[in-house]
Amino acid sequence: MRDRGWASGFTALCVGQCLAHQTSLTFSILIPILSSAWSLTSSQAGLILGVFQFGTLGAYAAVGFLLDRIRSKPIMVWSGVLVGIGDLLFAFGAHDFVSGLALRLLVGIMFGGLYLPALKQIAETVPRDRRGSATGIYIAVIVLAYAVPLYYVGLLAPRIGWRTTMAGVGVLELLGALVMAWKVQSIPLPAMLKSLGPSRYVRDVLANRPARRVIVAYTGHNWELFGMWGWLTPFMVAMLVARGSVREDALALGGMLSAGAIGLGGAVGAVAGGRLSDRLGRAETATLMLGLSLLCSTVFGWLFGAPLVLLVGIALLYGVVSLADSPSYSAKLMEVVPPHSLGGAFSLQMLTGWTATALAPLALGIVLDVTQAAGFGPAAQWGWAFSLLALGPLAGLIALVPLRRRYAALNALTQPAGPTDPGT
Repeated sequence: MRDRGWASGFTALCVGQCLAHQTSLTFSILIPILSSAWSLTSSQAGLILGVFQFGTLGAYAAVGFLLDRIRSKPIMVWSGVLVGIGDLLFAFGAHDFVSGLALRLLVGIMFGGLYLPALKQIAETVPRDRRGSATGIYIAVIVLAYAVPLYYVGLLAPRIGWRTTMAGVGVLELLGALVMAWKVQSIPLPAMLKSLGPSRYVRDVLANRPARRVIVAYTGHNWELFGMWGWLTPFMVAMLVARGSVREDALALGGMLSAGAIGLGGAVGAVAGGRLSDRLGRAETATLMLGLSLLCSTVFGWLFGAPLVLLVGIALLYGVVSLADSPSYSAKLMEVVPPHSLGGAFSLQMLTGWTATALAPLALGIVLDVTQAAGFGPAAQWGWAFSLLALGPLAGLIALVPLRRRYAALNALTQPAGPTDPGT
């Protein structure tokens, strides 16, 4: 299965996961509508964005360990079903901050059963020398699933109502669950897993220095990525309104611009980053992209009043480089952690990484409220908010330095036979 016949199942996995991931950033594009309808502050909107991530984090912490005991496919399928049902409940049951918060938390919990089983499925079915590229393609597909709703929800919600639009999102997610149930392979678990206890995670993950460094870098990556993803659309809408657009037009165009930066930029970044990691090395690729994304976070918000062409160009670059390091972390973890502990390793990675995804949108919202109350102009408000995200790639760069050095040393020792994977 690893060496042949994996492509059709991988394709079905990507299609089903794409449909099931539609809800990811839908609340982000609805912030301009629901802030008015529900009288939300920026901090409350950031809290709803963050609580979705907290729900997903809680699920990740459990699901990863379950993957070392339960097959991947049933978890993915049932999660897709429950996410679709959760969005239908949000569409018809959310009426204010409290109900919206509770229902987005529920959807976030259900959402946590999608991503990790897909990574485990890739590790079990894709040949090792293609995992970086396969992981990059999968992440690119998921990014498109995050980004495309920014456009069609922003376009449809002002015209047919946000409730009807969100109900349609739920139906798409149910369709994704059906695709995965129909076409994704079901891989049996090795019998030896039944005899292994939880103590193996101490040796295989917690005492594994390369694995710990990958997890730290992934956490910094997520701080920046999800803070930017969560607030890019409100930034674009506010920028367009400040330039004279009416709110309805600004919502549609802002969603389209954000979808382009997150979806097109992120998809290109994920595929290119995955391929580059197979050739250049996981740590080397991640380091290069973290450096570029740090620069983007530092300058992006300050461009609020810059020419639109420049702003859109930097946003597209931001979308590319902020995601291009992502395949390196998953592929690297597959290489430095034994297969029988990989699910638990993914859980520990997500436990820290998704804590960052929950805190970053809230932190950015708080900065916006504080700077606005202090009388700062829009460029300074958004400039300081996005600059806060640069702390993530900075932490990742520091964590990856020893892995890059080790790779260089091992590579020099093994030439001309070829590069050696760090941490093996």
